[in-house]
Amino acid sequence: MGLIRFGIIGLRRGRSYARVLRLVGGAAVVALYDADQSRADAAAHEIGARAHGSLEAFLSSEIDAVVVASPIPFHAEQSGAALAAGKHVLCEVTACDTLDAARSLVAAARATTAVYMFAENYRYLDEVEQLRRMRVDGHFGELYYGEGEYLHDVRDLFVASDGTPTWRAQPNGPVYCTHSIGPLLYILDDRVRTVSALASRSEEDTDGLPPKMHVLQMTTDRGATLRVRVDIGSPRPHNMAHYALQGTRGAYEAWRGLGDRSKVWLVDEHEPSRVSDSACWHPLEEYAARYIPDRLAAPPEARTGGHGSSEYWMLRDFLAAVRGEIAPPIDAYAGLDYTLPGILALESATRRGAPVDVPDPRAW
Repeated sequence: MGLIRFGIIGLRRGRSYARVLRLVGGAAVVALYDADQSRADAAAHEIGARAHGSLEAFLSSEIDAVVVASPIPFHAEQSGAALAAGKHVLCEVTACDTLDAARSLVAAARATTAVYMFAENYRYLDEVEQLRRMRVDGHFGELYYGEGEYLHDVRDLFVASDGTPTWRAQPNGPVYCTHSIGPLLYILDDRVRTVSALASRSEEDTDGLPPKMHVLQMTTDRGATLRVRVDIGSPRPHNMAHYALQGTRGAYEAWRGLGDRSKVWLVDEHEPSRVSDSACWHPLEEYAARYIPDRLAAPPEARTGGHGSSEYWMLRDFLAAVRGEIAPPIDAYAGLDYTLPGILALESATRRGAPVDVPDPRAW
């Protein structure tokens, strides 16, 4: 396959994809679509692509692949339309916002030979990849606990410049948890079986806005316990990629800020842990040269996507999948493994944390 022609839906987020695609090579952005025509026109001038006035015209243009970077409520519908048109799809998080939309996405992915890949970029963070490789190498033994936190004060995005609520302000939208759950499931090679969730509000909350915070507790097919905190409404410094792991032969905790560093302790390599003589943490970075030399060798420009080098590696994989060289690493089923716990967490929260089963989309 020669040059892969891309179209991008949603230019507020999608512009960064154009920059990384230019770096990765073998691709060209030739078509754009955004519900805000002025934004599409401005991006067209910047990128050197054609802005289309409708989704139908966009999908009828000469493109091979589509990046869906529009607001979450449109992800499943636009992904399905692109797949039906025979276009390969790379869809931003989350994959969908309802169970019905999830079923529609599975049906659309099964009905085509085009590639669908879920764009969970945190799954491609260097530290996440290093932990996955260390887990495969046996450093942690059996991993039975993992946690993730996405703490991002986005209150400014709840209201548009004219004072009207944005789509982010919908009170019943899915919990934005794929940046936490996706990396954990990738590291553990697992799937969430049940989710229990609690939602937190304060007396200062404006009626109709989402809860400030959700805390999810999950069990997995392999018997692990996961805990995820998603906080998008609290005034605080950001910490959007905190993870922790506990296994039978080791533990890991990510950095917290203020000069903190990610750290590990491993039974096979470090001092013993005893009741009266506690073990010490050791820098995770000491293992980077051994486990991710390829990531360390990435060009400095690979960080142009805005989330480290994650988009660079993710787009390399997507292009390889489009060319038929590999299967998509995060296909529709894996994307829903990351997404469905956040949808079903809403049901659990209304039932005061009662566990809710998470279906396996492969069985639909």
